[in-house]
Amino acid sequence: MLIWKWLKQTGLFGLAIILFLVVMIFSFIFWEDPTAPSQLLEKENTSVGPAPSFIGGKYESPVVLTTVGHLYPDIEFKNGEDLQNNVLSRLFEDKLGIQVNYLWTTTGDEDVYINKLNTLIATGQSLPDIVTFKGGQNMYSLLRSGAFRDVGELFEQYASPKWKAAMAQAPESWDRYMINGKKMAIPILDGKMNSNEVLYIRQDWLDKLGLQAPTTLDEMESVMDAFVHLDPDGNGKDDTYGLSISLKNSFFTWMSDAGFVFGAYGEMPDIWSTDAYGMLSYGSVQPSIRQGLTTLKRWMERGYIPKDAEILDEVQATESWKLGKVGMIVAPLWAAGWPLGNVTTNVPDARFEAYPIPAGPSGLSGTRGTPPEYGAIAINANMANPEIFFNYMNFVYDNFIDPPAGSPYRWGIAEGYDYGYEDGKVTFLESQVPGGFADPQKYLLSLSLPSVPNLLSESIARINSGVSDQTSYDIKNKLLRTPQELKGWQIVESNPSVYKTDAFTGAPTPTMEKIGDVLDELLHDAMLKIVYGQEPLSSFDLVVARWHKLGGDKITEEVNDWYTSLEKINQ
Repeated sequence: MLIWKWLKQTGLFGLAIILFLVVMIFSFIFWEDPTAPSQLLEKENTSVGPAPSFIGGKYESPVVLTTVGHLYPDIEFKNGEDLQNNVLSRLFEDKLGIQVNYLWTTTGDEDVYINKLNTLIATGQSLPDIVTFKGGQNMYSLLRSGAFRDVGELFEQYASPKWKAAMAQAPESWDRYMINGKKMAIPILDGKMNSNEVLYIRQDWLDKLGLQAPTTLDEMESVMDAFVHLDPDGNGKDDTYGLSISLKNSFFTWMSDAGFVFGAYGEMPDIWSTDAYGMLSYGSVQPSIRQGLTTLKRWMERGYIPKDAEILDEVQATESWKLGKVGMIVAPLWAAGWPLGNVTTNVPDARFEAYPIPAGPSGLSGTRGTPPEYGAIAINANMANPEIFFNYMNFVYDNFIDPPAGSPYRWGIAEGYDYGYEDGKVTFLESQVPGGFADPQKYLLSLSLPSVPNLLSESIARINSGVSDQTSYDIKNKLLRTPQELKGWQIVESNPSVYKTDAFTGAPTPTMEKIGDVLDELLHDAMLKIVYGQEPLSSFDLVVARWHKLGGDKITEEVNDWYTSLEKINQ
């Protein structure tokens, strides 16, 4: 009765208080640790279901493998095909009985892909069997969500001997995907030195202006000045540039790279390297970065590099090269084919060559090397038969990478798509293939053809040395590689110390996950403002101090804890 009398006196306010108390009591009674569902999910769904019948390398009844994808700019189709229905998907259905079903795809910025996956997990929606991540994407919140399973034992159980042998050549590729001691994604292996960078220069411009290729930054400035002011394309207009770079995502990136400017003074931005004390330090906050920023600022002011570098991604920055408006670009070896080779579409007489990375005033030079992997594949914790995925990838490794003698895939995956015939001879010239190329490698779950790390570099070495006993893989490579790329390989092999990779290869540390992206953005924005003359060079020191204070010191401590533990393991 007292409660009823009190309710009559307090009205709706009193009723709200009682309801609040009831809700709180039930919340405490039925409260669970918010991390528990993901932990339970992982424990409950890591069992493997009854395997479908796989006889003679093919499923008796077709099986479905679900995934999702992002349509990257280098993916092309022909004959009305798409990512769901194409020459490769039909091959896997015919040869293995595996149907790959794309639940959805995204376009545009690749962050859209990661954001959509995060949304699916946050809202409890179902995920596909397989999710592929490209290198550099922030996939760690997904891998920690409990939606994916430990792949270590699965790899040992189901991967083919050839795939295991490839992984054994680069065991460090697992490091980035190790979370709490578990292998949470399978790295997609890259070829050793495959993405090392060289300086590509329009040779016809050099010859026209009577110039030699630069070997130092000072010489490079002189060449750029000539390329900008002496009308190398001969159209009578002031419309050419010395160098194309992309500054949108990073000052140290995989194409249209500006990282070599910093390497000329010692430290490389955006990666960790060993300092004089044997510890890891972050390149972006080192004093020598100031010299690289000063150089880029001068080049920007003098019109040597396009003003829109800050809004162009790595591929977009190659457009000015392809249009015949830029004389130099730093890019990976394979870029001599695509996209740089496309310059002849717009300028048929264009000629370009590969040259070593120019050195700085103290003789130093440095640029981006090749990480051991370019992405990873995660397996849904609810996937009952993960061996389906492994049968898919085993087929890739056993048939598409260094195919055995007599293989129908000796020249590529599909005639008319990644190779053709002209007068009875195999050709890799797109102009000789009806309808042009549409590379099926780009449709693979691995995003491209994965590698046996040492296979390509050893093959190129044999080709460049002219040995007579070349393998069928060597013969294909010699036909497939452009003269510029083969020359680039000679440059790379003779200058190994130039190429830098991140010494921190582990998963993000706790502080990195909390604030790492914010701190990187802080540094990136500050560096852009200096290059574009919006802030003085002195502002760099202030931003570096903020980086240390806001979490950089803690990240450095965590990174070196990881580094120390790695040394103990290897002792």
